[in-house]
Amino acid sequence: MRIAGRRPLSAPLPAGVLVLYVAMGIAAAALMIAAGIRFANRELDGGDDEDGRTTMADTFGLGGLPALAAGSAAGGAVSSPVEHNAIVTYYGSPSAPSMGILGQHAPEDAADLLTRRGEAFRAVEGSGSVLPALHVVYAVAQPQAQHDGLFLQYVDDRSVRQYIELARRRGFVLILDLQIGHSNALAEVRKIEQYLREPDVFVALDPEFALSGRTTPGEAIGSIDASDINAVQWYLDALAAQQHLPKKMLIVHQFQAEMITDAAAIERRDGVDLVIDMDGYGPADIKQVKYLRYGAAPYAPYGGIKIFLQHDPDPLTERQLLGLSPRPSLFIYQ
Repeated sequence: MRIAGRRPLSAPLPAGVLVLYVAMGIAAAALMIAAGIRFANRELDGGDDEDGRTTMADTFGLGGLPALAAGSAAGGAVSSPVEHNAIVTYYGSPSAPSMGILGQHAPEDAADLLTRRGEAFRAVEGSGSVLPALHVVYAVAQPQAQHDGLFLQYVDDRSVRQYIELARRRGFVLILDLQIGHSNALAEVRKIEQYLREPDVFVALDPEFALSGRTTPGEAIGSIDASDINAVQWYLDALAAQQHLPKKMLIVHQFQAEMITDAAAIERRDGVDLVIDMDGYGPADIKQVKYLRYGAAPYAPYGGIKIFLQHDPDPLTERQLLGLSPRPSLFIYQ
């Protein structure tokens, strides 16, 4: 369960499928493409193409990514999940209602709510394309050490697969959030490689719970370094290239400057869409200032903002959110 909430931003102290059709074969699929119909060919072993097989993201759109097919081997541009979409997510842990919407509702009900939220964004004039996402906290920080000493508890594989299936059936994508604990960012991202090999699964890092030594999650606000973010970006970039995937979205949460050390050294990778999410609750006017500080920072290629439905005293409306300048690319509801 979540062991520490974020403090108000104004406080002086820190806070905290199978509607995918199993393949018909490459030749049959090519005919379908010629006819303008897209199917997804899901490789259970991750789609490794070293033996000449074609992965499902080579040419197909998938789930919430109808236009997201990887660039051609001849050098076509690699598709971006962020560049042309407003990504709207519902966040939470399936087993912890206190952590957000996904733990407060049955999966299908949460998907219904997310669909309605996406429609509310689309109703705003000039909203552009809206891509909903289920945002599952996969690695949850714990107040006591587990057997491995990492202070983390993980969502089981069956549940993750159910969320992938649900997201695809509803036309969403999936984000897996990692709270890091006493581990490190790259090690935790590697643990979800089997999911990241899918073209519609992305990852988020939460520095708040990245701690070391004798400090347990919840006792202090944690941090990660630019070198940690760069290492994850190099890994995701290589994975996307190897598996012929669309760009991988990497989200990093931030509500204090100290949560990302040496931020100016953050690099950019061609196969990664990096989003810095302003992740803190408080009054709307303060949140807008904090969004400009972090979501629109020079080191943030794309910006995001989180809306705390139970903690923000005056949650920003869809119109207000889309009216922020620069406009956020990511809107997280918790």
